[in-house]
Amino acid sequence: MIRAPRALRTRLLAALAIVLFAGWAGWFALQYVQMSKRQVGDIDGMIRNVGEQILQSLPQDITGAARHSRRFELDLEEKKTLGKFDLLAFQAWDLDTRRRLVSSRSAPAQAMVGDFEEGFTSQSIDGVPWRVYAVRDLGGSVQVQVGIPEAGVHMEMKRWFRSSLGTALALLLTLGLAVWLVIEWSLRPVARLGEALNARAPLDFAPLPDAGLPSEVVPLVHGFNRLLERLAQALQHEREFLGEAAHELRTPLAALLAQAQVLQHAGDREEARVALEELIAGIERTARLAQQLLDAARVEAGGGARTTDLDLALVAGMVADEFAQVATRDGRTLELDLRHAPVRGDIDDLGILVRNLLDNALRHGGAGARVRLSTAVAAEGGTRMAVLRVADDGPGIPEADRARVFERFYRGGNGHRTSGIGMGLSLVQRVVAAHGGAVYCGEGIDGRGCSIEVRLPARDRA
Repeated sequence: MIRAPRALRTRLLAALAIVLFAGWAGWFALQYVQMSKRQVGDIDGMIRNVGEQILQSLPQDITGAARHSRRFELDLEEKKTLGKFDLLAFQAWDLDTRRRLVSSRSAPAQAMVGDFEEGFTSQSIDGVPWRVYAVRDLGGSVQVQVGIPEAGVHMEMKRWFRSSLGTALALLLTLGLAVWLVIEWSLRPVARLGEALNARAPLDFAPLPDAGLPSEVVPLVHGFNRLLERLAQALQHEREFLGEAAHELRTPLAALLAQAQVLQHAGDREEARVALEELIAGIERTARLAQQLLDAARVEAGGGARTTDLDLALVAGMVADEFAQVATRDGRTLELDLRHAPVRGDIDDLGILVRNLLDNALRHGGAGARVRLSTAVAAEGGTRMAVLRVADDGPGIPEADRARVFERFYRGGNGHRTSGIGMGLSLVQRVVAAHGGAVYCGEGIDGRGCSIEVRLPARDRA
């Protein structure tokens, strides 16, 4: 199996050579046809002029004076300079007696035009094709026949073909070498750029210089620089994430150890009860943090990538069952309004989405808060969208902060939203983006609190 050349210079040179060769071949074929026609016309014109001049130069009494036919031959030194005219032959005939009067040395013994017809004819003489012209005087007594073997015409065409072919090949080789050198010179900055990349440190995300690069390569370098910028940001986020995660894990673990020690040395039941409650709260916080870390790792890795047709209401209902007991603490209530909302997605990722939304609403809504989880299908610009909404009537989010709540590691400034490491809503936003949807932050129940609305492309009921 023949592989196509991968080097840019080789591809360009091969493409240019093919185009030039095809163009030259077409031009050469056209020129060959035209040259053939013109050569035939030139030969006909030549032998006609020669025949008429010979006829005019013959004496009027040639038929009586030439008792014996004579042959004429040019000097050898002069003959060498004639080239294709070496084969030119002529004959003068007495039409009354059909006697040859004079002829050239190269003329055949018999008449070139056996029937002595005037004009141009193609004759076969001794098996050799000739081009012959015959002309007679006004009295009709003398006819001059001038001819040349068609091999002379072919010889001239071969000479033209060889010279044209050699010139064309020389031009193609010269042009190919010039193109190769220009491409080599143009790609030197790219080679230097590759050497600079190879010499870089593993975590050096500085943008690549584009000075001196070909304009066709500059967009690629700009795209690569944008990629480096995103990688640098991602690495910085990962570093922040690891630092925040380490800090957030260190704090509850230290608190768990302290509460366990207090419980161990509690002097009465009340002190033990308080320590036990703090211990349980710390365990819940640590478990929630660990769950968010696992969810973040799964979403960052692209999830399970097992998309299927499912009902968003069913996913929301299953996750709501997990929060049923949590929702009843401190007088909280969880209201469900789940209507059919068919979508296509990954059930695990969508479960992460609903879980984080409910966890945020229940934790930040405060004691006695109402949390409403609803699903439905709505029309948006002629497109059916599956809508999932989680709303509460708690303290809410300031309008100035709503545009930033989906940023990773962002935590609101008012005290009720400073717990956690700011990952929940960023996970929601990434899951929604992976499913081709959109997410919005707005007001909650009865104009109070906060609401998060997710819109995903809806599937047909069928």
